[in-house]
Amino acid sequence: MASVDTDRQQLTALLEQYRGGFEALDVARLQALWDREYPQLLYVAQERARPIRGWVGISQYYDALRTHLARAERMTLDDVALDVMGEVAFAFFTYHFEGERADGAGPFTNDGRVSFVFHRKAGEWRAIHYHESAPGPR
Repeated sequence: MASVDTDRQQLTALLEQYRGGFEALDVARLQALWDREYPQLLYVAQERARPIRGWVGISQYYDALRTHLARAERMTLDDVALDVMGEVAFAFFTYHFEGERADGAGPFTNDGRVSFVFHRKAGEWRAIHYHESAPGPR
């Protein structure tokens, strides 16, 4: 069994993979975060009215990134909180994203809050739940 420090390092690396994946618009890097076989995968994107359920839907969501965004300039994560509870862990953070729209309509910026749930599978942490929301009033 890994130590809590090791778990936190691995989870921090996954959050960097997420951040870097969006900053590079690297679909494969984002898809690699997930346990594709977990039966109750859930992805709640703030721009969608309904949650995305299952691996096929999540994969298609990431595949469509470049139809909406031509490029990314910067993505930052702040206020990161991690907790490990045995074989399950969660992360919370806020983010800021800056990029260019694929339709040529100019810059695109987005701020939000994210909660991720991870579980340990075959000794590695993988995402099983993602929830994103608008930051709310200041």
